Parts: sequence; structure tokens; C-alpha cells
Amino acid sequence: MGIEIFSLAPTSFQVLKAGESNPKKVKRIIYGQATSDANGVATLYFTDNGLASGNPLLTTIDYAVASVYSTNPSINARPRVQMREKNVSGKYVSANVTNISGVTVLGINVLGSENPVSGALVDFMILGSFNS
Repeated sequence: MGIEIFSLAPTSFQVLKAGESNPKKVKRIIYGQATSDANGVATLYFTDNGLASGNPLLTTIDYAVASVYSTNPSINARPRVQMREKNVSGKYVSANVTNISGVTVLGINVLGSENPVSGALVDFMILGSFNS
């Protein structure tokens, strides 16, 4: 099995199947980061130029995961992330970043709502296929 590392942004690893010098389909693992916008949406474009207008590094997305890092001591103020979309054309993934705010009555949170978090750095890991 050979591993090929791309110097494109985002970081991409390509894994070739053992014994095949020119496979028709290969798996790629792509890692990248994106910052959430005012609506709490973080979108990672994994194209040859890192933009929506670029050529996709994947033909299909098999699996994608997102995570967000926080050191905020308040559990409600910590951002949380959930996958939003895996693009059909294999160009991007997006995630929603939110936190919780609520009303406290007698020391108990009785009402809560999710609010978008702007400016949170989200890590994405994508596994997909690429027809060579």
C-alpha cells in the first residue's frame, strides 16, 4: 500500500491499494479547518484551490466528521458542533456550531435555546473516493 501526501490546502492523504500500480478508484483522507460564520456555519471546501470554484479532490464523500475545541469553564457557553451537509459533488462539507442559552428560575435552567456561534474553529476529517 502506498501513501501519497499532497501539499494542497487542505491537507490530503491518498491511499493506494496494494498491488495496483494504477487503480481506477482510490481512497483519500482529507483534514481541514474552517471558521464558523455569523450564522454558526463552518464550511470546508476541499478543492485544488480551497474555494467553491475549484476542482474537487474527491468524487464521493464516504464519511465526514467535525469537532470543535473549547476551554470555556461554562458548559452552556461551550460551542458544540454537528455535521450539516456532505456535498453531493464532493467539494465541501459543512457543520453547525451552536451553544446553549437559557433562563434560570430558582437555580434551575428551565428554558433553553441553541444559538449560532461565530468565529469558532472547526476541524473536519473526510474519507472519500477519487476516480483516477
